[in-house]
Amino acid sequence: MRSHATIAALIAVSCALCGAGTPATSRPATRGELSLAKRFDNAQLTFYSPDAGGGLGACGELIHNSDFIVALNTPQYQASTPPGDFRSTFCDQSITITVNGKTTTAKIMDECPFCPDDGLDLTPALFSFFAPLSSGLVIGSWNLLNASAN
Repeated sequence: MRSHATIAALIAVSCALCGAGTPATSRPATRGELSLAKRFDNAQLTFYSPDAGGGLGACGELIHNSDFIVALNTPQYQASTPPGDFRSTFCDQSITITVNGKTTTAKIMDECPFCPDDGLDLTPALFSFFAPLSSGLVIGSWNLLNASAN
Protein backbone atom coordinates (compact mmCIF):
# COMPACT_ATOMS: atom_id res chain seq x y z
CA MET A 1 0.00 0.00 0.00
CA ARG A 2 2.73 2.48 0.93
CA SER A 3 5.63 2.74 -1.49
CA HIS A 4 8.13 3.38 1.27
CA ALA A 5 6.68 1.11 3.95
CA THR A 6 9.84 -0.90 4.51
CA ILE A 7 12.08 2.15 4.54
CA ALA A 8 9.69 3.96 6.88
CA ALA A 9 9.64 1.00 9.26
CA LEU A 10 13.44 0.90 9.37
CA ILE A 11 13.64 4.63 9.89
CA ALA A 12 11.02 4.44 12.63
CA VAL A 13 13.12 1.90 14.52
CA SER A 14 16.31 3.89 14.15
CA CYS A 15 14.66 7.19 15.04
CA ALA A 16 12.97 5.68 18.07
CA LEU A 17 16.48 5.20 19.36
CA CYS A 18 17.52 8.78 18.60
CA GLY A 19 14.31 10.44 19.87
CA ALA A 20 13.13 11.99 16.59
CA GLY A 21 9.47 12.88 16.50
CA THR A 22 9.33 14.07 20.08
CA PRO A 23 6.73 16.80 20.54
CA ALA A 24 7.75 20.15 21.96
CA THR A 25 5.37 19.46 24.84
CA SER A 26 3.91 16.26 26.21
CA ARG A 27 0.49 15.16 25.06
CA PRO A 28 -2.17 12.92 26.60
CA ALA A 29 -1.98 9.29 25.57
CA THR A 30 -5.59 8.25 26.10
CA ARG A 31 -8.31 8.12 23.44
CA GLY A 32 -10.12 11.40 22.95
CA GLU A 33 -7.61 13.51 24.87
CA LEU A 34 -5.07 13.97 22.08
CA SER A 35 -4.68 17.51 20.83
CA LEU A 36 -2.81 18.50 17.71
CA ALA A 37 -2.88 22.16 18.74
CA LYS A 38 0.70 21.72 19.93
CA ARG A 39 3.69 22.04 17.68
CA PHE A 40 5.50 18.81 16.87
CA ASP A 41 9.21 19.34 16.27
CA ASN A 42 11.75 16.87 14.88
CA ALA A 43 8.97 14.95 13.14
CA GLN A 44 9.83 12.44 10.43
CA LEU A 45 8.24 13.33 7.11
CA THR A 46 8.25 10.68 4.39
CA PHE A 47 6.17 10.34 1.24
CA TYR A 48 3.86 7.79 -0.33
CA SER A 49 1.94 7.46 -3.58
CA PRO A 50 -1.82 7.42 -2.98
CA ASP A 51 -2.43 7.03 -6.73
CA ALA A 52 -0.63 3.66 -6.62
CA GLY A 53 -3.08 2.30 -4.04
CA GLY A 54 -6.26 3.48 -5.75
CA GLY A 55 -6.26 6.91 -4.12
CA LEU A 56 -8.85 6.31 -1.39
CA GLY A 57 -7.57 7.67 1.93
CA ALA A 58 -8.53 6.56 5.44
CA CYS A 59 -10.80 9.61 5.69
CA GLY A 60 -12.89 8.17 2.85
CA GLU A 61 -11.96 10.59 0.09
CA LEU A 62 -9.84 10.30 -3.04
CA ILE A 63 -6.28 11.59 -2.77
CA HIS A 64 -3.92 12.22 -5.67
CA ASN A 65 -0.15 12.48 -5.82
CA SER A 66 -0.50 16.13 -6.85
CA ASP A 67 -2.52 17.13 -3.73
CA PHE A 68 -1.01 18.74 -0.64
CA ILE A 69 -2.25 15.98 1.68
CA VAL A 70 -0.75 14.15 4.66
CA ALA A 71 -1.33 10.78 6.24
CA LEU A 72 -1.29 11.15 10.03
CA ASN A 73 0.57 8.54 12.06
CA THR A 74 -1.67 5.79 13.45
CA PRO A 75 -1.34 6.62 17.18
CA GLN A 76 -2.59 10.18 16.65
CA TYR A 77 -5.11 9.21 13.97
CA GLN A 78 -6.70 6.47 16.07
CA ALA A 79 -6.62 8.41 19.33
CA SER A 80 -8.92 10.96 17.71
CA THR A 81 -11.28 8.47 16.05
CA PRO A 82 -14.68 8.13 17.73
CA PRO A 83 -15.45 4.55 18.85
CA GLY A 84 -17.13 2.60 16.06
CA ASP A 85 -16.07 5.10 13.40
CA PHE A 86 -13.25 4.89 10.85
CA ARG A 87 -12.93 8.63 10.29
CA SER A 88 -10.65 10.55 12.64
CA THR A 89 -11.85 13.89 13.97
CA PHE A 90 -8.67 15.28 12.39
CA CYS A 91 -9.80 14.38 8.84
CA ASP A 92 -10.00 17.51 6.67
CA GLN A 93 -8.06 19.56 9.23
CA SER A 94 -5.39 21.91 7.91
CA ILE A 95 -1.88 21.85 9.29
CA THR A 96 1.23 23.91 8.73
CA ILE A 97 4.46 22.10 7.98
CA THR A 98 7.93 23.65 8.16
CA VAL A 99 11.14 22.07 6.87
CA ASN A 100 14.44 23.97 6.65
CA GLY A 101 12.73 27.36 6.70
CA LYS A 102 10.08 26.50 4.07
CA THR A 103 6.45 26.48 5.29
CA THR A 104 3.20 25.45 3.64
CA THR A 105 -0.23 24.13 4.56
CA ALA A 106 -1.74 20.71 3.90
CA LYS A 107 -4.77 18.68 4.95
CA ILE A 108 -4.95 15.49 7.00
CA MET A 109 -6.80 12.98 4.77
CA ASP A 110 -5.17 9.61 5.45
CA GLU A 111 -3.59 7.40 8.09
CA CYS A 112 0.03 6.23 8.08
CA PRO A 113 0.43 2.87 9.84
CA PHE A 114 4.21 2.88 9.32
CA CYS A 115 4.93 6.41 10.54
CA PRO A 116 6.43 6.88 14.00
CA ASP A 117 4.68 8.96 16.65
CA ASP A 118 4.31 12.55 15.38
CA GLY A 119 5.45 11.49 11.89
CA LEU A 120 3.59 12.21 8.66
CA ASP A 121 3.50 10.66 5.21
CA LEU A 122 3.21 13.32 2.51
CA THR A 123 1.98 13.10 -1.06
CA PRO A 124 4.78 13.40 -3.64
CA ALA A 125 3.79 16.96 -4.59
CA LEU A 126 3.89 18.08 -0.96
CA PHE A 127 7.17 16.30 -0.22
CA SER A 128 8.68 17.84 -3.37
CA PHE A 129 7.83 21.29 -2.02
CA PHE A 130 10.43 20.65 0.70
CA ALA A 131 12.98 18.33 -0.91
CA PRO A 132 13.59 16.05 -3.89
CA LEU A 133 11.78 12.71 -3.66
CA SER A 134 15.19 11.04 -3.78
CA SER A 135 15.74 12.35 -0.22
CA GLY A 136 13.08 9.92 1.02
CA LEU A 137 12.93 11.54 4.47
CA VAL A 138 13.08 15.03 5.91
CA ILE A 139 12.81 16.23 9.49
CA GLY A 140 10.46 19.12 10.20
CA SER A 141 7.78 20.52 12.45
CA TRP A 142 4.02 20.72 12.09
CA ASN A 143 0.94 21.88 13.94
CA LEU A 144 -2.80 22.02 13.48
CA LEU A 145 -4.04 25.38 12.21
CA ASN A 146 -7.42 25.23 13.95
CA ALA A 147 -6.56 24.62 17.60
CA SER A 148 -10.25 24.22 18.51
CA ALA A 149 -10.77 21.36 16.03
CA ASN A 150 -10.45 18.67 18.67
